[in-house]
Amino acid sequence: MTSRSSEAFAEWDDDRYSTGIERFDEQHKRLFGLLNDLHTAMDEGHSEERVGDILRELERYTEYHFGDEEEFMQDCGYAMDCADCFFDHREMHEQFEQKVRELRERHENGEYVTMDVLVFARDWLDSHIAAADEDQRYGDYYDAEVDEDYEYSPGTLKRDRATDDPGAVDEPPETAGETEATGGIEDQPVTLGSEVEDGGSLAVPEASMATWFADLAETHGDRTAALVPAGDGYAERTFDDLYDRARSVAGGLLTTDLAPGDRLAVPLPSGYEWSVVDLACHLAGLVSVPLYPSATDERLRERAERADVDGLVADVDTPVAVQEVADTVVHVDDLPTADPRALPGLDADPDDPATVVFDVGTPTDRGCVLTGRNLRAAVAALDAELPLDPGATGTCFLPLAHVYQRVLAYHLWSSGGAVAYAPFEDATARLGEIDPDVLVGVPKLYQQLYGTLQDRIGDMGWMKRKLAGRATAYGRGILAGEGTPLKYRAAKRLVFGPLREAFGLADLEYALSGLERLDDHLIEFFRGIGVPLTELYGPVETAGVATLNRAASFQLGTVGTPVAGTELALSEDGTVLLDGPTVMDGCLDDRNAAHALRDGWYYTGTDGRLADGALSLE
Repeated sequence: MTSRSSEAFAEWDDDRYSTGIERFDEQHKRLFGLLNDLHTAMDEGHSEERVGDILRELERYTEYHFGDEEEFMQDCGYAMDCADCFFDHREMHEQFEQKVRELRERHENGEYVTMDVLVFARDWLDSHIAAADEDQRYGDYYDAEVDEDYEYSPGTLKRDRATDDPGAVDEPPETAGETEATGGIEDQPVTLGSEVEDGGSLAVPEASMATWFADLAETHGDRTAALVPAGDGYAERTFDDLYDRARSVAGGLLTTDLAPGDRLAVPLPSGYEWSVVDLACHLAGLVSVPLYPSATDERLRERAERADVDGLVADVDTPVAVQEVADTVVHVDDLPTADPRALPGLDADPDDPATVVFDVGTPTDRGCVLTGRNLRAAVAALDAELPLDPGATGTCFLPLAHVYQRVLAYHLWSSGGAVAYAPFEDATARLGEIDPDVLVGVPKLYQQLYGTLQDRIGDMGWMKRKLAGRATAYGRGILAGEGTPLKYRAAKRLVFGPLREAFGLADLEYALSGLERLDDHLIEFFRGIGVPLTELYGPVETAGVATLNRAASFQLGTVGTPVAGTELALSEDGTVLLDGPTVMDGCLDDRNAAHALRDGWYYTGTDGRLADGALSLE
């Protein structure tokens, strides 16, 4: 499949990319074509099913193209001309396969796939097969080294090759149970390559998450804590309602074979009952293990087994094979309840494990152990950085299995605010009903909202369309500190204000985006129409909280500066290092040793740059 036009995202150029072997060129063109198809589907807002189909096809093809030397060479019709490339560049191939796999997994988990990642894939293809690289001239090699009567014989390409690659040896068996996050390398020194950026002091209460919520219920009792979809509207649940429900479920769970310290898997879609189970775990002293219900049956089972869960909360869609992992299974539609004689979580040590969360965007699918102190520190940092008055309302459209959405819900409650639940697919439709003060989003949500707003703009009269068409330019000027022209006042009054009002964006104090960086054009557009975008960066290992790119001082191309309580630096090789009370206590197994606590720092494995205190991710 060749590129369709001169405007293709990844443009094929014979002079630059051709190997001189037609059948081999066709294989490379296929990769370019799939990347173009994916870019078009995302850029034009095609259905999620279409995007998913292309991602799965791209993953299948890269596994075939890079993963099985024998099969690919047989189909290509040549072997010796590119066999050495497979061997010498296997790490580059694995990197590309890994990136494609991440794209597919993020999409399946409801995360937005940024254009930045597609740019990486395009640039990788460009650097890997461009004819300017002498090492890649397969045609020349073929002409000079391969006899005319050569015939490919499967099974001969890798024979007698030695390697000093440690990855080529048999992998050690997985370690059962919980080990230190460090894999034994916590004492390895880290040489800093930058100054340490300090987000400032942070007071973290010496008490458990259960105590935190019990205190909130006593303080805010009859305030609204949750808005639950009910028909075409919402039903309110107060802090008293939520606490009483969580307390009775905690008592019910403790009447089963579960005991404080046991791990309870929660493979449920996000919603009010998810939060009830989560808070019940805190109160009962159980360790929650949130799992993404959208994952494959095999992946769900594998994560539950790795976490060594004792119990599981199921719904009608939970696969039987996953339920069989746990000794105790309860159903969310019939949760056990009882008046507890005691709530062990109230007396829990804040350094005890509180939850096990999985970072599904990583190749190792890291399972991280977060303590009550980690979660309380994340909430305290958000309280300090994003102050809210009691009575504020925030959204919960994203998977609560991801700690980012979860700690933002905690932050809303900590402020005496309410969490409004809705499925992700209903987000844009529900925003007008919720009229939130805090929008908790990811790039995918803003991309969808952008498309919906553009559709509405397209239905306006020509004068309003013309004013709206300058939104991105206005936003660019605001971010650059250049101000706006006089026409901007008319655009705000006639177009942008009514648009925000119609879509529930008029009262926003914070429009948050996390997990991935927003594309610049989205940032500029939303800033242009008056939406106060703020980006939050933090890996799962730091409870999702590390840096903040604040609306009032937004810096394009960065993820902002450290939040209160967090220290940030770069290692000598440019890796991002984080330290503070949000940093995880441990991991599930040794596979995560590369992302470890080293010399007092959390070694993220992500490359970055620092300029004027702000972090940019590579």
